[in-house]
Amino acid sequence: MPNVPLQRIVEYLDHYLQISEVPDEPNAVNGLQVQNGSGSINRIVAAVDASLATIQGVTTGAVATPPDQPFLLVHHGLFWEGNIPLTD
Repeated sequence: MPNVPLQRIVEYLDHYLQISEVPDEPNAVNGLQVQNGSGSINRIVAAVDASLATIQGVTTGAVATPPDQPFLLVHHGLFWEGNIPLTD
């Protein structure tokens, strides 16, 4: 997969999943939670939970393929209870 701007994927998913229109838990942080430094991605990996084991597997483990810039798409994100995303 060629490098794709991260913002392009985020905008598409936010629109497709209607994160601003679909009600959720009041303190849920939906959308991009942690942004990579390069601003681009070359692979998409999906998982249920954004646990430390999942993140390590994607970045350094069995599914990592250097030079890798994966986009980790998860159902259960890192931040709940009003925590702040690590973006920009």
